[in-house]
Order: sequence, then structure tokens, then C-alpha cells
Amino acid sequence: MSSRPTRLEAVDLDTAVHPLLPGQLAHHRALSGTAEQGVAVWMSYQVTGPLDVAAFVGAVRSTVARHAALRIGVTTLDGEPVQWVRPMPDDRRLVATTQVTANDTEQFTRYVRSVLAADIRRPFDLAVEYPFVLRLLRFTPTLHAVLGVFSNYAVDATARMIVVRDLWGAYFGGGTDADPVDADYLAAVTGQAAAADSARAQAVSAYWRQRGPWLPPRCQFLPGLGGPSATVAHTELLTLVEDEWKDVRERWQAAGFSTVQWLLTLFAAAAFQLTPQDRLVVSMKLNGRRHADQGVVGMFDVVVPVVLDRPDRPADLLVQVRRELLSATSRRTVTRQALDDMWATAVRRLGRPVHDTLSMTYLEDTADRDDADGDAIAIERGAYTPTLVRTADGLRIAANERPNGLGVRLTVDGETMSQATFTKFVAAFRALLAGDDPASAAPATESGPGLTPLRAPDGAVVLVVDLAEVTSVLDSHPAVASARVSVEVAEDGGSRLAAEVTTADAGVTADDLASHVRSHVAGRPFLAVPVRIAVVSDTAAVERSEELFMDGVG
Repeated sequence: MSSRPTRLEAVDLDTAVHPLLPGQLAHHRALSGTAEQGVAVWMSYQVTGPLDVAAFVGAVRSTVARHAALRIGVTTLDGEPVQWVRPMPDDRRLVATTQVTANDTEQFTRYVRSVLAADIRRPFDLAVEYPFVLRLLRFTPTLHAVLGVFSNYAVDATARMIVVRDLWGAYFGGGTDADPVDADYLAAVTGQAAAADSARAQAVSAYWRQRGPWLPPRCQFLPGLGGPSATVAHTELLTLVEDEWKDVRERWQAAGFSTVQWLLTLFAAAAFQLTPQDRLVVSMKLNGRRHADQGVVGMFDVVVPVVLDRPDRPADLLVQVRRELLSATSRRTVTRQALDDMWATAVRRLGRPVHDTLSMTYLEDTADRDDADGDAIAIERGAYTPTLVRTADGLRIAANERPNGLGVRLTVDGETMSQATFTKFVAAFRALLAGDDPASAAPATESGPGLTPLRAPDGAVVLVVDLAEVTSVLDSHPAVASARVSVEVAEDGGSRLAAEVTTADAGVTADDLASHVRSHVAGRPFLAVPVRIAVVSDTAAVERSEELFMDGVG
């Protein structure tokens, strides 16, 4: 039942190919080195009442024709990823319609969820497949399930809302036009490619590159507060509905701030309570559509860093969040290379590869369908959403705002934060959401090991390092006789990690020792590579002191 329809031919040499959008390039980059092409967007609806199957297939046909992103292929030509627009599929490929035999509605529901889960887990191969799978499963003439799974190359969260709106709009409105419309999508692709070469884009890249010298490459949570303990992901779902949501939203709006600004403030404030660092970087997923691209289906999401400093007073954080979020949003059309260059400076100074420990996504869900059309059919969204094992990398917040409620999902992996620490974080976030003020703006120091801060020139703690752990790792190198690790002041007034090492082998270099430490960094948040290593050989009266260039960005 859950197998994909017949595979297509890959692009031929006469087909016009186009560059990927920035959001697609970021997705392509994230998937490089992995065998699977991940799926991040799906939908499920229970339809009660006499659904007109022919009209529904016609609505799907109209929606796929209208949005060229639902017909793209993606492949690599001459080493570069490219996309092209396929012709319209036939009706059988548009939507798979299946009569399901089940003993009762509970068994039907379990089956539908298993089908959706299988489609979500199965990767797309866009060289030979369309970027979506739509299914209409029928239990009785008055009970159907509508399922949809979309490749993240083709659909982001905003695009999913557009697809849903147009699909049900075409069904209820009788619009079944099937003439393919490619111009809107291709204009967006061409326009964004041109914007990437503009003077404005160069200024945006320059802005981000100059932000890099003293950014923390990861957020650290103290072991004494729980610490990393396992690879298990922890998840907490918080919801505000009806009057409770109305009261909270009115309080935020009266203060002159948006929902996303408040939520980012609460997220950062809770994190500041559990970290010794004075600076955080939250990776924000933003809608990268230009004004001309509004309403265009595609993968336009971009991720930019929002940099926040520990405020002198907790109340000051909200103002800072608004300023920094607006600044990041206005400069969201940044290339991945510019962000890599920004982070490379921080990596060189602080001796750790970058890990996006904190991230946030926010969606104002205004176009979804969850209502009845008179006395004909009723549509219930999310009725068949399966229970999935969610992977997590770092600490993440995903917020979905609807007119009648707010849903917030907090997720963390066990290597970033233990269950005990996550419980503390959720409690702090929940209290802030309820309107409580943070108890303190001071950094967390509870029961931490012997940690030494690395500071920016302005005194802000950007990383804490366990000097004993760094020394131990250096001592574990077979050629090292002794090692001494310290923090010293760099030329610009910031801190850097340094090491004096004595070896029994004159051929061992500072690069060798740095590579040895770097190989132990994974899973050890307080280990960093010394950026200056002085090497003295027992067998040669020669001292070599080298300032190292750290790689491993991203």
C-alpha cells in the first residue's frame, strides 16, 4: 500500500535547468553526506460526509498545475545541484485512491497512521520522482482520510499552508483548471538568483562577516544542572487555547511586541538561567520570500543567527530581542558562504567547531482548514498524525500560532541536556509563559566543574573550558611527555586557550596535537582546542609556538 508510484526518467539534456533557491541550497547542504533525502512537511485530514472523489482529484490536479514547485526534479549536473520543472503527472500519479477494509474506525485510523508514518520515513529521490505523495483512503462513503507528504526541496511550512488553502478552495469552489503555470515559480528562482549578486547582498554578507569574532560556537549547560547524559531526545508540548491564549496574546500585543518576539525572549531567558555564558546564538528559521514571491509555493525558508547578550536586567531582554530579530530578518538574504566565513572567525578564536545548539521555528498558521462546509462534509486536520520518533540536535523550540491557540514544542537531544536539566528548562519556560519575571539575570554557576571562562574583549563570557580536561586529552597523545594549558589575553583583549607541550618526538607538530584534541571534542561540551600550542621536544633544544587555524565550521 505504501509503495511509491512508478519512477520517472531523470532530466534529459534538452531540459531547461535552473539554480536552487537559497533555502533549497541549505537543505541540499544539510543532506550532503547522508543517504536519505529527508521529508519535513506533511498533512492529514479526516473527511466526514459524502466526499466527491472525482471533484477532489480535480482539485488536486488544479493545485499541482498552479504550483510548479510540486513538479520539480532535483539532480546534480557538473557538480552543481540544479532543478527543473516536470510536466503534469497523470491522475493516478496525482493522488493514490484506495478502498480500505477494516473492522471498525479504530482499526482504520491505526492503518492510516501507519501509512502516513511510512511515507514520512521514506526519502524522496527527486532525480526520478515528483516531490509529493497524496493519498485518499476510503473506509466508507462518508469517511475518508486525506494524506500528503512533501519533500522539503519543494515545500516549506508557508507553502504547505498555501497548498492546503488552494486544495480545499478548489474542491469547494469547483476550480479544476489543469493548465500548468510555471512562470511564478521560475520568476522567483530567477529573481532570488539575481538578488544574490546585488550590491545589497554584498552589504548583507559584509554585515554578517563582521559579527563573527566573538560568537559562542555552542551553548553550554552545566553538568551540575543535569549535563549531557545520553542520546535520547526529550520533548515537551505546551498549548494555550481559547481564553487562556486570548489573555496571553492581548498582554503581549498591549506591550507592543509580536508573538515570535515574546517566544524568542522566553526561550533565551530560560536558557540564560541554565548556562554560564553571557552570549547566545539562536538559529532562526525565517520565511525568505521577497514581496514578489508571496503566495508562491516552494522552499524559501532560510536560517540566520540571532545574537543575544545576557541583559543587566531581565526586562531588558525583550527590547534586545526585538532589535536583534528585526536586524536579522532584514538581512535574511545571506549566502551560506558568508555565514561560514562569520563562524570561521569564532572557531579560530575559541577552538571549537560550530554546533547550532539553540534553534527556533515559528509559523503563524492562518490558511489551514479545520471546519465544515454547511451540512455537506466536515474536515478535521491532524486526525491521523502518527506518533513518530523525533530526532533532535540541540535545544529547539517550534511554535505554531493559530487564531484559537498556540502550540509550542520543546525538544532537546541527550548530549546537549539531560532529562533533569530539560525538566528545569521546561519549568522555567512555562513560568515565563505564564507571565512570571525571571528571578535573576546572573549566569548559572550551580555545581559546575572547575571551568575557566573565555571572554570577549567586552568581558562577556562566550565559552567555558575545563582546563584539566584539555590537559588530560593532550597528555593522552602517545608522544606527549607533559602538557600545561592556560588562558591568555589575545591582542584584541579577548581570551584564548594556549598550551605548552613537551614531546618525546621531535616530529610532532602543533597541528598534530590540535588534531588529536579535535578528535575528542564530540560529546564533550567543555573541551576546546588550544589556538596557540608551543611544542618543546625532549630530543631537540627547539621550541615551536604556533597559532592554529581551526577548521570544522558547521
